[in-house]
Amino acid sequence: MKKYVYKPYEQTYPEMFRREKNRLDKLLPNNYVIEHIGSTAVPGLGGKGIIDIYITVSQDQLSQVKQELESVGYIHIPEVGEGERLYFRIDLPDKLEKIRRYHVHISEHGNKDFLQAVAFRNYLRENKDAKVEYIAIKQQAVKEAAGDKEIYMRIKKPFIRKVLNKTIEGRK
Repeated sequence: MKKYVYKPYEQTYPEMFRREKNRLDKLLPNNYVIEHIGSTAVPGLGGKGIIDIYITVSQDQLSQVKQELESVGYIHIPEVGEGERLYFRIDLPDKLEKIRRYHVHISEHGNKDFLQAVAFRNYLRENKDAKVEYIAIKQQAVKEAAGDKEIYMRIKKPFIRKVLNKTIEGRK
């Protein structure tokens, strides 16, 4: 699977999220939050085509949720998680591409990374001009990075920081 690509948005992304959310709902303890984040959560925004899911739970439930995800085939990737965030991935059958990658991020309620991911998603959903700008940046990042994660993220980072400054910190 080529990781850093730009694919057009697919109208089926929300349904892919809903199906996986329904499957995960059966595993999760009480009092959790589950959100569709990333490019597939923003209508019209293309990207890698990975369905990103963010789950928050109480701190004492993190270990239980990790075990539940692993029991249904999710692979924990400890070197990707930052701080209190756990990161998992799974490849599932897909009608469009044969295999679709899903990422699940888990953290404690109120985690800053979660709040930023949701704020960034919401901003792009609500601001067409910003979404168009981000599409161009993502396409440029794919072209210039040639598969290098560091270059890819460095190109996207100023735009992401600008949006988060407007949303989280309230600056212009």
